[in-house]
Amino acid sequence: MKLIIKISPEIIIKSKPVRKRAIKLLTQNISIWLKEYKEKIKTLYLWDRIDIEWRIGIDEKTKNEIIKIICNTPWVYSVFDVIEKDLINLENLFEDVKDLFLDKIVWKTFVVRVERSWKHDFSSVEAERLLWWLFLKYTNDEIWSSSWILTKVKLENPDITIKIDIKDDKVFVVQNRYFWIWWYPTSFQWKVLSLISWWFDSSVSTFLSMKRWCEVDFLFFNLWWSAHELGVKQVAYYLWKNYSKSYKANFITINFEEIIKELLTKINHKYRWIILKRLMLRCASQVWQKSHFTLIKWDSLWQVSSQTLVNLSVIDKASNMLVLRPLITYDKQEIIDISKKIWTYSFACNMPEYCWVISDNPATKSEEKVIIEEEKNVDEELILKAVENKKVEKIEKVLINDLQDLEKWLEITYIPWDDEIVVDLREEDKIIKEPLSLKKIQILKIPFFDINHKFTTLDQNKTYLFYCDKWVLSKLHALYLKERWFNNIKIFRPLKSEPDCKI
Repeated sequence: MKLIIKISPEIIIKSKPVRKRAIKLLTQNISIWLKEYKEKIKTLYLWDRIDIEWRIGIDEKTKNEIIKIICNTPWVYSVFDVIEKDLINLENLFEDVKDLFLDKIVWKTFVVRVERSWKHDFSSVEAERLLWWLFLKYTNDEIWSSSWILTKVKLENPDITIKIDIKDDKVFVVQNRYFWIWWYPTSFQWKVLSLISWWFDSSVSTFLSMKRWCEVDFLFFNLWWSAHELGVKQVAYYLWKNYSKSYKANFITINFEEIIKELLTKINHKYRWIILKRLMLRCASQVWQKSHFTLIKWDSLWQVSSQTLVNLSVIDKASNMLVLRPLITYDKQEIIDISKKIWTYSFACNMPEYCWVISDNPATKSEEKVIIEEEKNVDEELILKAVENKKVEKIEKVLINDLQDLEKWLEITYIPWDDEIVVDLREEDKIIKEPLSLKKIQILKIPFFDINHKFTTLDQNKTYLFYCDKWVLSKLHALYLKERWFNNIKIFRPLKSEPDCKI
């Protein structure tokens, strides 16, 4: 058994130097992403594909984990899970593959597709026809006489497609195919700064930048409260871990709390949004000058009042840096659809957006001279101070560092009392694989992306113990709710020696 990784067609057609550089980068990326499995796999790089063979036998769970990682690796177009056989003749080939597909095709329509390279004494079409006939004959003779009525060959849109590749004297029988959005390898371009929040637009614009080969660092303007920052870090960490892990990204935080106060007290409500974005751009340009080539923003044309052509032009004039907007022509539903595909939808739809400076009747056609005059009311020292005091952290440690600082505000318990309720925040598939079982203790199963909303509906006279397997999500959401004056929350960390706790 092996995996065959098909490379993006956009790379295959490039010139030899470009293709060589891309393959070198992909080699590095694959090594980083599969580092923990290096003792179990052997990788062979060819000009148009990558083969991964198992050094030792692995279980199905480990194989699926490896496939998931590979599918999220930049520049991978598709992954084929194949069984490799020696080619003797077509009748022998049928004996090799019939046990894999026979149960699947009975009572269904199917087709066999064969691709060949090298010289053989048969054509691809001849191989397909013989295999069709052998499958139909076997289902008719060996299973039951009526099965042939419903087991049929269908050339277009069959229920089952059996794909076989014949390369020289080897046969590769495809068990499963996995597709993802292909793109260039990470680091094929250079560093960019992406404005990040936990709303739909932000995660999607950041993802699209990763998709187009950029080394993405995260820039976050903290408008309010520590839970805001922790929630955004959760989104950034997820994006990095799943789509850009081969680049050691930075998470840059600029505290805007004092500037928000200035906007609320000194700026005409019609212009607060526009001036806020201009100030963000000015601060970003000072970070950008040292190490980055552009700023990624999540603006979508006319989605909100600050995103009209006139207002975008006024905003961009606050700095001379290059600003890219991947979502500029996307509508909201398209953005939400992408967020569902990349699994950031749950973060956005279950957490509030901290935009406390949304104004009534905002200007849709602002004048630059008016905006500049209004902007003079903001204390320049506060802007300089915000940039000077920026916090730069490595993304792989960003949640650990913050949670260690904030853990003193959270009570941790190891053995629950009978009247306490454990809330399991894990997703359903993890709960099924590793169920949590405690004698005489009530357990509620509420996934992390629903807890902030559903917690308000629970009996607030009870004490709730938040649980997740690595205690990161439990701490994040406990802190978020505590800042909203819910003080009946603790963190549950079961002892490994507890015999009644199956984790």
